Amino acid sequence: MRVGIIGGGITGLALTHALARLGIDSILLEKSGEVGGVIRTARHRGRVVELGPQRTRLVAPVRRLVEDLELGSEIVEAKPGARLFIWARGRLRVVPTRPLGLLAGDLLSPAGRARVALEPFTGGLDPGESVARYFRRKGGGEAYRRLFGPLISATFGSDPEAMPAGRVLPMLLGPLGVRRSLLAAARRWQPEASRAACTFRAGMSTLPSAIAARHRERVRLSAPVELLRRSGRGFEIGHGGARPDAEVVDEVIITTPAPDAARLLRTVSPEAADRLSRLRYNPIVVCPLEVEGAGEGFGFQVAFGESWRMRGVTWNASLFGREGVCTAYLGGGLDPEVAGWDSARLASTAAAEYEAIHGAAAAPICTARPRLPAYDASWRALDGLELPRGITLAAGYTGRLGISSRIAEAEAVALRLAAKR
Repeated sequence: MRVGIIGGGITGLALTHALARLGIDSILLEKSGEVGGVIRTARHRGRVVELGPQRTRLVAPVRRLVEDLELGSEIVEAKPGARLFIWARGRLRVVPTRPLGLLAGDLLSPAGRARVALEPFTGGLDPGESVARYFRRKGGGEAYRRLFGPLISATFGSDPEAMPAGRVLPMLLGPLGVRRSLLAAARRWQPEASRAACTFRAGMSTLPSAIAARHRERVRLSAPVELLRRSGRGFEIGHGGARPDAEVVDEVIITTPAPDAARLLRTVSPEAADRLSRLRYNPIVVCPLEVEGAGEGFGFQVAFGESWRMRGVTWNASLFGREGVCTAYLGGGLDPEVAGWDSARLASTAAAEYEAIHGAAAAPICTARPRLPAYDASWRALDGLELPRGITLAAGYTGRLGISSRIAEAEAVALRLAAKR
């Protein structure tokens, strides 16, 4: 068996590694000259600056990959006890790490806490409702605006009002969580601040770069795929670049964003291509800041209804010891208007709002605009999607976002291919 992998983001790279471990031949084709996809790391005055994901979690799939690549000494774990905050009612408030913590603390008003206490008596998931309606119905409007809404929006970069609960919540709460008390299910889904977050000394790009270096004979950069068609019992993948060629493979795994996947599938499955072309994406603005002061913890999200354009901040300085660096986020599904702003306006807004919230000077370093799957009603186009035998989609829009989730899906795809062999 020979497998063709299209796309050099973390999913495609992790799949390359998993297939190599299983003794399955593969070739990865990436159109750009570098690997990593949305994982991008830069340096500013000697400091590590992340332009995409700021961290991952050292869960089993990530740990296995780190050990295989001998990157254990490069891991930087989050400071123990780091907490996540929500900006609400004029100041930063601690997010409880346990579900019943919502019934104490000052994140919610007494009326809001009383409403959350009634949650076990509410009904289960209605697959036709939105994520926003589900959480308002389960925990009340205040808990939704100050906790559940901001955390879900930060996780997916989308607007919970537009996200179908039946598709999104099983990813978030697990298959059983949507059928029982939200407070009980939340023992499984806790804010990331309570989990083992980590990064790498030289930045998140360390991971994709290490995979590509380990399997350089299986990775071809600057090789944009221009043709995908059947060839006998397999497929032919034609690509351009410095060494234009065609790869003949038995299986094709497409890990690119949906628009690129739609283009590739146009010749072999027009109906699947049409469905994928309907999926919407949200532009997220990532703005690293050079700062004079930061809070202690993970950072914060902004409660719904507040006047800030900034949706949240990661305190890289305190979380991973990257002195003088924090990262602000704007846009996404909650504020699509900012996608039309120029970089100067985005940067100045992020810096000014950081200073207003923290009372500390901030200077923008740069801006980046990764696009994330919206997980909105357009995702219904995936219902009933049929792909030609031998073609698999493995990307953020086929599962949950996040580096650890992408690595886990890559491992699962590799095992399925091994079983077919």
